[in-house]
Amino acid sequence: MDVLRVRSIPFMARRTYFQELRHLLAWSVLVGLVEGQFAGIVVAKTFHGGNLLITIATTTPTAAYLFSLTWGMLCVGRPKMRLFMLLGTGVALLAGTVGVAPPTPAGAVWFIVQMAAAQALQAGVVTVRSALWRSNYPRAYRGLITGRLEALRFVIALVTVLGAAHLCDRDPLSYRLVYPVAGTLGVIGVALLSPMRVRGERRELRRRAKTDSIEDVYETHMEPFSLTALLSPGHVFRRMIAVLRKDPRFTRYCVAQSFTGVANLMTVPVVVAVVAQDLDLGDAWGFWISTALIQALPNLCRVGSIGRSARYFDRVGVLKLRVVNVSCWVGSLTFGLAATILALGGEGMGATNLIMAVALFALRGFLAGLAFGGGAIAWNIGHLDFVKSAEAEVYMGIHVFLTGVRGLIAPAVGMWLFAVTGWFVWVVAIGSALCSLVMYSRLASEEGT
Repeated sequence: MDVLRVRSIPFMARRTYFQELRHLLAWSVLVGLVEGQFAGIVVAKTFHGGNLLITIATTTPTAAYLFSLTWGMLCVGRPKMRLFMLLGTGVALLAGTVGVAPPTPAGAVWFIVQMAAAQALQAGVVTVRSALWRSNYPRAYRGLITGRLEALRFVIALVTVLGAAHLCDRDPLSYRLVYPVAGTLGVIGVALLSPMRVRGERRELRRRAKTDSIEDVYETHMEPFSLTALLSPGHVFRRMIAVLRKDPRFTRYCVAQSFTGVANLMTVPVVVAVVAQDLDLGDAWGFWISTALIQALPNLCRVGSIGRSARYFDRVGVLKLRVVNVSCWVGSLTFGLAATILALGGEGMGATNLIMAVALFALRGFLAGLAFGGGAIAWNIGHLDFVKSAEAEVYMGIHVFLTGVRGLIAPAVGMWLFAVTGWFVWVVAIGSALCSLVMYSRLASEEGT
């Protein structure tokens, strides 16, 4: 019985697909605690961090993508699996040893800094993995394969964060056990993927080695970036600007993504602060309900929608997928606005308002999960609809770097707006999402002409 549905994958890609599935069984446990907002909940609930620490903790998972442009350029012309293993091992070691941080104010800073370092390396893992998918999976099946892999990762991450939240509800110091166990599984996951080969990489590297002239390199392949150049921010930015000027459609796509990302990210710390601090959820189930509303429910809905989104992507491409995707975001933000108005409604919420606020936050999470399902496909491989093969890693690095820029700025702006204006921050986010919807619709319309 083909439980993993390996036989539905093209024969030449089956071995690689099976190796990735096996790898994700262990790796996804670590990813669930590194990529999501669980660290922010730990800071709020275990370390009793204020709004500043909560904002920093919820910002770093996305802000870490600032390093992706460098990772993408480092990937060009070099063995990808070797880089993947180094980065993956670093993520596992940093996240695994974070359990040593003491539950004190100084420990909270230690916890945040070390998790931020793990998230920066995880940004490299994401960038390199996209390059592996481009090499190993055919375009006609790339959405299907990516969707299945992402669905498995999200399911395991969901179970992980719910289990970790339950342990932390029983004992807030359980993070000292949760993170080391996850780090150990991460190392195992990296080891399980080590036999994987990158299709065509040896031939490409040999061809690069035999290339005599720089012009030939630029005509057929991109010249590998030196480590010295990669340590120069000016060189990295110049290369990014050159690519964006050369491809105006990709530039417009990145701008539209930025509007979408800002709309989402500026509300992330607001949701954590309102759910964890302003909703009176009690001590017995507060950790679990907060995690369910903020992370578990969206991830569960993401898993349910990711397969349909993947098939839609394979049929129509990234732009039409993004139109549907952003429409879900607008609905999600609207429910978040209504829930926050109720939560901040005045003296004492009362049981009825509390139930209504939780229900509205649940609806927000449901639609956010549907949006995340399409976003997971578009974000991981959507750039490949624009890219030339020689620059795939750089294109991925650029769009993920821009994710990091908005991840660094948008949550802080969102929390500041929340502190100054209260629920009006959601109105600003809805406006940003509508701008991106208009841009994606125009790009999709132009593509059809």
